Amino acid sequence: MDGILLLNSIFEIFNNNYMPHGACYFWEPTTLWSNVVGDGVTAFSYYMIPGLLIYFVNKRKDIEVNALLVAFAIFIVACGTVHVMMIVNVWVPYYDISGILKIIMAMVSVGTVFMLWKNMPELINIPSPAALQEANDEIKSLNENLEDKVKHRTKALEEMNSELESFSYSISHDLQIPVRAILGYSAMLEEDHIDQLEEEGIRKLQNISNSALKMNELIQGILEFSRLGRKDKTDSMIDMNLLFNESVNEIRAGETTQKEIELNMEELPSVYGDEAMMKQVVNNLLSNAVKYSINQEKIKIDVSAEVSENEITYFVKDYGIGFDEKYKHKMFDVFQRLHDENTVKGSGVGLAIVNRIIVKHFGRVDARSDGNGTTIEFTLPKKKLLKPA
Repeated sequence: MDGILLLNSIFEIFNNNYMPHGACYFWEPTTLWSNVVGDGVTAFSYYMIPGLLIYFVNKRKDIEVNALLVAFAIFIVACGTVHVMMIVNVWVPYYDISGILKIIMAMVSVGTVFMLWKNMPELINIPSPAALQEANDEIKSLNENLEDKVKHRTKALEEMNSELESFSYSISHDLQIPVRAILGYSAMLEEDHIDQLEEEGIRKLQNISNSALKMNELIQGILEFSRLGRKDKTDSMIDMNLLFNESVNEIRAGETTQKEIELNMEELPSVYGDEAMMKQVVNNLLSNAVKYSINQEKIKIDVSAEVSENEITYFVKDYGIGFDEKYKHKMFDVFQRLHDENTVKGSGVGLAIVNRIIVKHFGRVDARSDGNGTTIEFTLPKKKLLKPA
């Protein structure tokens, strides 16, 4: 029974005895069509606004679709629908439907007004185009000032580094003379007066000689490190297979331990770089691998490479004593050694030189130890670069 009453009420909406609006216009064409066209264009414009809002939000992914925007879109659609019904009512008097739509539009309008009032403080704080332009100009000015400061600081650092390198080179060069004198007089004292010295005197003389030799080794390391900073590089295509083979043969020829050195090398890709500098990198890495494998019966070194889209990474692995990875950050600094002098001899300059050469070639160096030796890897760009990528 209730369902029938509901259906009757719905049908009653579409059955009424009102006159259409056209009759009120006396069906006069000018009046009738001016109202129809006006309502039609208005309805079309209303319907276009939500579509344009959807297009705008779709293009501007950074703008969040909030409830106010949705309420505004619904309000606009409701307004457009009311104007469509006004066109329908010119010929068909569905005034009840028009009334219902106007009530819906009124409710949406009130809700939109409330949400607009609620969001008014936030809307008021939206910066004006002039304020945005002023902020952009200020940011641009700050960026320009920052770039100038960076350039000045970079230039100052370069000058400071150049002065430090010159100072290191000069000091190291001047220190060679007294150290050589100590070594010379120690040798003469040992040769000419060894019989006059007691056992304790001989021990002290040997300590003097050993300390002078160590000092001379450090000075040579400083000189080599300083020369590297002053030297310009000349790039060419380098055959890394040839470079590694030449270096290991030189090390074998000069090796005093008489241990066999086994080099297991994959086919290595060529790379752009300064050949003399890269030869020094290879020499230092292979010498290090030999030095830290001194406790092995046979010295084994593996050399391989990986090629990516823009880079080539070379790996040099030994099976020696390895190192504690928590101190890895010190490995490539000057005079930083991860083992004491009694375990492995060295000046702590070799890997620092490797790092400096690779950085000079816009590459990077890394190391790892897995409990079964050490792997040093260095990465270089595949193409010739004039500045860092």
